[in-house]
Amino acid sequence: MSNKPLLFDALQTFAAAVHTKLNQLTSGAPEDQLRGPFENFIAAAATQLGWNVVATGETPLPNRLGRPDYALHINSLLAGYVELKAPGTGVNPQRFDKRSKDQFKRFAAVPNMLYSDGNDWAIYRNGERVGAIVRCAGDIATAGKQAVTAEDAAAFERLLRDFLLWQPEIPQDSRNKIDLRRFADMLAPLSRLLHDDVIESLNQPDSPLIELAKEWRGLLFPDATDEQFADTYAQTVTFALLLGRSEGADPLTLDSAVQKLSAQHMLLSRALEILTDSDALVSVEVQASLDILLRVIGAIPPVSLTGTRDPWLYFYEDFLAAYNPELRKQAGAYYTPVEVVRAQVRLVDNLLITRLGKSLGFATEGVVTLDPAVGTGTYLLGIIEHTLATVEAQLGAGAVAGAATELAKNLYGFELMVGPYAVSDLRVSRAL
Repeated sequence: MSNKPLLFDALQTFAAAVHTKLNQLTSGAPEDQLRGPFENFIAAAATQLGWNVVATGETPLPNRLGRPDYALHINSLLAGYVELKAPGTGVNPQRFDKRSKDQFKRFAAVPNMLYSDGNDWAIYRNGERVGAIVRCAGDIATAGKQAVTAEDAAAFERLLRDFLLWQPEIPQDSRNKIDLRRFADMLAPLSRLLHDDVIESLNQPDSPLIELAKEWRGLLFPDATDEQFADTYAQTVTFALLLGRSEGADPLTLDSAVQKLSAQHMLLSRALEILTDSDALVSVEVQASLDILLRVIGAIPPVSLTGTRDPWLYFYEDFLAAYNPELRKQAGAYYTPVEVVRAQVRLVDNLLITRLGKSLGFATEGVVTLDPAVGTGTYLLGIIEHTLATVEAQLGAGAVAGAATELAKNLYGFELMVGPYAVSDLRVSRAL
C-alpha cells in the first residue's frame, strides 16, 4: 500500500505541466500558462477526493477589471473563486503591482477567494487571509515535479478541503438568531459587487443588459442613468432573493425565489424574472456576483428571519449605510423612530374619530391612507397595528380578520427605491 499523500501525484503532474509550458512560452501572459494545468489539477484532485467539482473559466473582455479566472462549484453549489497570478508574483497583495492591488481591493467583497501563482497558494475571505500561505518546497518553474514534496501535497489537500468546503458564516446574536445589522454589513458589499458588474457590462457594446436597461427605463424610469439602473438592478435582485429566502425558498435559486414570491409579492417576482432572464443573465457579465449572493443568502435559515416580531425594522437603513452612504443621503433614507410614528398615528386616528365622525378611525369604510414616500412601511405598519388593536378592543377578536381585509384595500404606499419597497412589502403583508 502506498504511503503517498492523496494529492501527491496530481500536484506533481501540475508542477511538471507548468514547468513545460513556461519553458515553451513564446507569447501570452505567464499566468495564462497555469490555466490548463490548474484545470487538470482540480479535476484530478476532485476525483481523488470523491467530489463533483467543476471549474468554470471566464474569458475576460477588454478593460474588465476584477474578473476572477475561475468559479469553482462543488455538487452544483458555489465554493468560491480562483485568481491565478504570474509565477513568481506570490499571493501576498502587498507585493502586487497597482493593477493587481486594485483588483484585490475589489475582490475584498468576495467571501471565498483562492489565489495562486503556481508555487504559492492562499485563501482570502472578505479581503483577509485565512490560514498560512501554502507553497511548494521548490520552484516549479525551474524544477518541475521535483519541486513538490509529500509534505507539500498534504498541505495542499488541507487547503483545498478548507476552500471547497467553505460555508458562509451568517452573523448571529446571543439567541442564535440572525443578527440583521451585521448581516446588512455583510450583504451590502456583495450587492455592490453586482452593481459594479452591471455598470461594467453596460460599457460593453454587445451586452444584453443594454437592451434590458432600455426596457426598464421605458416601463418605469425614463430618465434613469446607467448608474441608477445598475443600482436598481442590484437592489432588486438582492432583496428579491432575500425575500424569497424568508418565504422558504430552499434551496435558494432564481427559480425557487420567483416561485415563492409569486403568491404574495408579485411585483418583486416579476422584476426578478425580468432582470435575470436567460438573455440578460450572461455568465461573463453578472453570473459571478449573482452566484455569491445566492450562496450567502441561501445559507440563512429561513426561520431566523421570522423569529422576532419585526426583524426588518432597521435592516434597510443599515444596509444602505454600508451599500452606498451617499445614496442614503440623497434619498433621505433615515429611519423614523417607531415611537414618533405611533404618536402620529394615534393623533390622526383621533382626528378621524372626533372631528370627522369616522367611528373606527382608519378602519372606517371610505377612509383611504396614502404614504407618498413609504420607505420600509413603518407608517403603514403603525396604522395596521393601531387600527386592528382598536377593532379588537371595541368589537372583539372575531372582527379583526374582516377589518384587516377591508383595511388592506385602503392602504397605499409609493416608493421609488426597490430595497425599502421590498422590506415594506414584506412587513405589511406579514402584518396583515
